[in-house]
Amino acid sequence: MLKKLLLGIVSLIFIAVSSSAYASGHGKKEEPAEPENVAPEIGYYQISPDITTNVATLNPRDKIHYVRIKISLMLEDSRDSSIIADVEPLIKDAIVTILGSKEFGQVATNEAREKIRIECREKVSSILQEKFGKPLIVDLLFLSYMYQ
Repeated sequence: MLKKLLLGIVSLIFIAVSSSAYASGHGKKEEPAEPENVAPEIGYYQISPDITTNVATLNPRDKIHYVRIKISLMLEDSRDSSIIADVEPLIKDAIVTILGSKEFGQVATNEAREKIRIECREKVSSILQEKFGKPLIVDLLFLSYMYQ
């Protein structure tokens, strides 16, 4: 009788232990390994909305011209998007200043567009270098470029 009682108690203990292990996820769970040094991946940050501004005119009687561009920044590390978002107003201001200082003849050719793109890239890089100690961007891309 004592054997049956001991066997019953051991069985109950075994059932209690095994059911709690089953309920907690079948034993010990392994923690997912956290990546230690993940290599940076190229990312893109699109400036929105498009930037539209008038270009400079020497003669007040001249027709007013404007430039409208859509810009994307190629980032060294895609995780820097939030940093770029914080300084987006500074970036937009710098680009509007550059475009507003050009005359229509200085924006109306493919060569002029490329010169403006390079000037904007250098200015944005210098702003980011000044603020964060590194340029953060690889390139500045014009996704669209319209002038009239």
